[in-house]
Amino acid sequence: DVFAGAAALPKENGAAERRGPSSHLWRRVRDMKSHVGAVLSVRYTDDGSYCMSAGSDRSVKLWNPRRDSEKTGALLIRSYAACHAAEVTGVAIAKDSSKFASCGADKVTRLWDVATGEALRKFEGHVARVNAVCMTEDVLATAGYDNAVKLWDLRSRDRTPLQSLTHFTDSATSVSFFPGGRSGPTSILASSVDGCLRRYDLRRGLLDSDDFGVPLTRATASKDGNLAIVSCLDSSARLVDLNTGHQLQIYTGHTHDSYALESCFSHDELLVASGSEDGRIPHWRLDASLDADLLHVSGVVDNKTKAPVGAIAWHPSKPHLLAAGFDGSISYWEKRREDQ
Repeated sequence: DVFAGAAALPKENGAAERRGPSSHLWRRVRDMKSHVGAVLSVRYTDDGSYCMSAGSDRSVKLWNPRRDSEKTGALLIRSYAACHAAEVTGVAIAKDSSKFASCGADKVTRLWDVATGEALRKFEGHVARVNAVCMTEDVLATAGYDNAVKLWDLRSRDRTPLQSLTHFTDSATSVSFFPGGRSGPTSILASSVDGCLRRYDLRRGLLDSDDFGVPLTRATASKDGNLAIVSCLDSSARLVDLNTGHQLQIYTGHTHDSYALESCFSHDELLVASGSEDGRIPHWRLDASLDADLLHVSGVVDNKTKAPVGAIAWHPSKPHLLAAGFDGSISYWEKRREDQ
C-alpha cells in the first residue's frame, strides 16, 4: 500500500500546501485490474458493498473493492463479457442491486440480471452513441450523442420511449435523477456539449436551463437536490445552486479540455472531487481550497505522458474513493482519520 503523501510529495517547504493538507491521509489500498483499454464508468451499489465498472473492452465487471485478489487486485466477482457491440460507456445499478443497466456506443441500452447475467430488456431509440444511463425502480433514463435524453418505463414491455427530451442542440453527456420533494426523484438533471445544464421537473412538466458558455461533460446533484457539481471542458468544475441556477464556486487546477471527465461530491458533501487528464484526482473543500491531490497513474495513453482519470465514484457513506483510468486500471483509496 502506498500513502499518497509519502510517495508523491516533494520534500521542500510548502509541498503539503500545494498538494492539499489532507493528501497524506489518503491510502491507495489496491489497484483493480481486469479491463483491457479505458475504463469509462465506475459506480458503487447503493449500500457501498460492491461496485461495477464498464469500459472500451465492451464488458461490465462486478467487484468487491475491499477484498484482495492476487490476480485482479480486488475481488472480481463476475465479468459480463460482450455486453455491447461497441464500448460500454455507462453503467447504473438498481437500488436493491438485483439489476443493472449498461449503455454503449452501439446506440443500445440493456437491462441485466446481476445474479444470472441474463439480458432482461433491450432499449433502442437513440440514433447515435448512448453516453450515460441512470435508473429508478420504475424509470430508466438515457443521454445520447443524438442530442436527446430518453425515458423508458421499466414496468411496461413497450419498446418505445416513455418520453423524449429533445431540447439539446448538441450531445447530451450525462443524465441523473434527483430529489423533487416528498414525491421522490421526480426531477432530471442533464448536461450537454451545448453548454447548458437542464433541470426537468417531470411531475410539473417544467424545464429550467442555464447556459455555462462552455461544453459540460458531467453534472451530479447533491443528496437533497439543492446543489450540483458540474464538470466543464475549460478545466473547471463548478458548484451550482439548482434552485436559482447561480454558480456558487469554481474549482480549478486540474486539466479537462479534451475528454469526458466526471466530478462528484464526497459522502458527507463537504468535498468535491474530479478526474483530470494528467492522471490526478484533486479534492477541494466547498470554498475551493485544495484539500487533497492524489495521483492515480503516470502511464502513457494516446502518446500523452499520463493517462486521464475519467470516471470517479465516492462511497455513499464512507471516505472511500474509486478512480478509473484510461490505462484500464481502477484505483481504490481510503482516507485515514487525523488521529490514526
